[in-house]
Amino acid sequence: MSKRFSKMGWIVLAALLCLSLVLMPGCTTSPAEQEEEEEEPGGPAIPYKNDGIFVAMTIGDIASLDPAWGYDTASGEQTDYIYETLIWWDGESADQFVNVLADDWELLPDGVTYRFHIRDGVKFHEGGDLSPEDVEYSFERAMIQDRDGGPLWMFYVPLLGVGGYGDVTFADIDAAVEVDGEWVVFTLDDGAFAAPWLQILCGPWASIVDMEWCITNEEWDGTEGDAPNHNNPERQDSYLFDHSNGTGHWKLNLWDPAIQIKLEKFDGYWGGAVPFDWVITQIVDEWTDRKLALLNGDADHVYVPRQYIDELEGIADLTIYKGLPQLNLDGFFFNQDISEVSTYVGSGTLDGNGIPRDFFTDLDVRKGFCYAFEYDTYLEDILKNEGEQMGSPIIDGLAHYNPDALMYEYDLAKAEEHLKAAWGGEVWEKGFKFTLVYNTGNDARKSGSEILANNLFAINPKFQVSVLATQWSSTLAQIVSGVYPMFNIGWMADYPDPDNFATPFLHSEEGLFAHYLSYYNAEVDDLIMQGRYELDPTARKAIYYELQDLAYEDPACIYLFQPQGRRYFTKYIKGFYFNTMIPGNPGPLHDMSKSES
Repeated sequence: MSKRFSKMGWIVLAALLCLSLVLMPGCTTSPAEQEEEEEEPGGPAIPYKNDGIFVAMTIGDIASLDPAWGYDTASGEQTDYIYETLIWWDGESADQFVNVLADDWELLPDGVTYRFHIRDGVKFHEGGDLSPEDVEYSFERAMIQDRDGGPLWMFYVPLLGVGGYGDVTFADIDAAVEVDGEWVVFTLDDGAFAAPWLQILCGPWASIVDMEWCITNEEWDGTEGDAPNHNNPERQDSYLFDHSNGTGHWKLNLWDPAIQIKLEKFDGYWGGAVPFDWVITQIVDEWTDRKLALLNGDADHVYVPRQYIDELEGIADLTIYKGLPQLNLDGFFFNQDISEVSTYVGSGTLDGNGIPRDFFTDLDVRKGFCYAFEYDTYLEDILKNEGEQMGSPIIDGLAHYNPDALMYEYDLAKAEEHLKAAWGGEVWEKGFKFTLVYNTGNDARKSGSEILANNLFAINPKFQVSVLATQWSSTLAQIVSGVYPMFNIGWMADYPDPDNFATPFLHSEEGLFAHYLSYYNAEVDDLIMQGRYELDPTARKAIYYELQDLAYEDPACIYLFQPQGRRYFTKYIKGFYFNTMIPGNPGPLHDMSKSES
C-alpha cells in the first residue's frame, strides 16, 4: 500500500445541519463564566518581572514555521502569533467569526461561492502591502505543497472534491481561488461544505503569506512549470521553514531549535496596539525547572503535567483555569506494518529478542495490550480524575458520541488469555522486545507508557518493552515513516465533527494514523464513508454508534482519556479565554495583557 494517502474526508457534509449538536458544553460561555480559581492567600509571593514580555515555557519544539507544512499544535501556536487569516474565531465560539484580513465576506445564493473583501492598508513584516493576489497565492501555494501527512486535505476536499495534489491538474488549483478586483473568490465543490469551510479558514494552515517575498526567496513562482518543484517537500526545503513574513502582531526575531522562539512586536501592525513587546516561548523539558520559573516570576505561563497540579495549590499569585472542555484524545497506537529500517524492533523476529514487522496484526496481541493497561490508576494518579475514559475516537462533545459504548478495563487475567493465544502461542513461549515511544517532556505519557510496560512484564517476564522519549519536532515525521512499533500521542480537532476523529484513527486510506500504521477493516472504512455523507441525523447516529462498537472489537490503539484542560498563569496576566480550537496552551495572546496592578 502506498504511503502517500488520499486526504479525502475529515470534511463534514452534515455540519450545517448538526453544528449545534457538536459544540462541547461550556465552549460558548463568556470569559467571566470560565471556571477560574481564586486561591486563598498563601504560598510564595510571585514577583512582577519582565515588563512588556510574555514568557511561556513548554515541552516541545515546533516542526516548522511554514503555515502550509505545520500540522501540530506547537507550530500552529507560533503561526497564529506571526500570521493572520481572513477570519478568526469570535471569542470562545466555534461557529461564530470575526473579520481579520477580510473586512467583509458573503456566501452567494448558489450556496457554493464565497467572496471575501481584502482589507486595505495592511503591511507585512518585511514591508510589503497585503493584496488579494497574496491571498490567492497563499492558498494555491499551500495546495501545491500538499506534503504527506499535512493539513492541505482541508483545502482540496471542499474546493475540488478530491484528496490532494495528485488528483488534479494545475488548472483545477488555479480555478479554485480567484481574484475579482478587491475580492477573493472561493468556489466550493458542494454547498454542504459551506459551514466547515469557515472553520477551516480560521486554522493556521489558512495563514496569508507575501507572494512577492516568497517568490524572491525561491518559493513557488506562481507558474504551472514550477509547481512540481515544490510539491511534497521535506520541511527544511521550504524557505518558510525557519523564516517568516506575516501580518500578525509579532514577527520572528529568533528560533533557536529546542531552546526558544523569540517574537518581537510588529510596530506596523494594522490593528493598533500590540499587547506584548516580546513573546518568548522556551523549551524546558523538566517540570521542576518550569515550576521554579513560574514561582519566581521568570515565566508567565508554563505547561503543567497533570500529576503535578497539587504542587501549585494554594499559591495566591497564580490564576488557574480548570475544567476546560477539550476536544482531544490520547492513545497508544499499534503499527501493523513496521518499516524495515526501524531500529525499535530488536532482532525483528519473534525469537524473544524482538518483534516481527507485522506483530500487531494479531488481534489477540492488541486486545491483550488493551487489557494490560491500568485505566483507573492513570485517571486517578496521572490525570487527577480530570478526564473521561474513551472506548473509541468518537469523544464526548461530538455529535453521536455514545456514553454507553464498550470500553476495555484493566484485567490481567484477560490480558494473559489473549497473549497466550497470540501468534499461535509463540508470543507466550518466546516473549518479545521492542521500544515504545512518547514525546520528550510529556510526563503523563511517560508515566502511562511505564504503566503498560511494567504490567506486560508482570504478566510474563519475557515481555520486555523499553520506553523512549523522542523530540516532538521529529515525532510526526517518524510516525509517517512507519519506524515506531508503538507510540503514545494525541489528536486534537481540526473542527468539531465525528468524522474528523473517526477518519484519522480508523480509515485505512484517508486516516493519518490508520493509514500510516496499516490498520485496515473494510467494514469500518465503509461506515466512515456512510457517516460522512449521511444527512439524516437519526441514520448518522446509528452509523457512528456501530463504528464505536467496531472500534472496541478491532482496536487500532489503546484508547485513553479525553482530559479536561487547565491553564496556569501568574496573576499579572489578564484576558485569557478558552476556545478549544485555538492551538497551544497560552491562548489568544492578542486579547491578553500583562500588568503589575
